[in-house]
Amino acid sequence: MEFPIRVALARAVPVLPRGPGWFYEPKFDGHRMVLRRTEDSVELYVSSGRMVTSHWTDLATAGTHALAPGTVLDGEAVRHLERREA
Repeated sequence: MEFPIRVALARAVPVLPRGPGWFYEPKFDGHRMVLRRTEDSVELYVSSGRMVTSHWTDLATAGTHALAPGTVLDGEAVRHLERREA
């Protein structure tokens, strides 16, 4: 597999398809990215192909501990920001 790979992007349609084998999920406003678990590390790419691992170190660390080498995930990364009271 050649990296960075192209991500699967959502697209708007006037009517949702129906029938067996169709599944849907909500589209959150996040960052579409690919997580690649190598033998030694985790690499994160956005849809443009730019590497963003240094901006998402928490996700990279979790992937290093939880995923087997050779795993590739394509999905939406969303950050939860805690609201602090003044």
